[in-house]
Amino acid sequence: MEKDSVLYQLMDTRMHSVMNGIVSSDGEYQAILRKSDIYSGELDRMDLSKEIRLLIDRYVSEQNALGSRFGMLAYLLGFSARPCF
Repeated sequence: MEKDSVLYQLMDTRMHSVMNGIVSSDGEYQAILRKSDIYSGELDRMDLSKEIRLLIDRYVSEQNALGSRFGMLAYLLGFSARPCF
């Protein structure tokens, strides 16, 4: 699917306007965010080398990208005419 398609544009609009409001009021999302902040503080206290922190950052970023991409594809599937099976 082309990134400049109407479907992608619609998804981008919905994600940036509607999702921000949803996540700010979603208790489960906010709980995950608080837990993440705790882990971040623990990492800071470990006084890890720059190389190790960079490796951890890259790993976590790629894991986040996977989840984000999966969610985006699932969202697009909801709008597409493709059969799910």
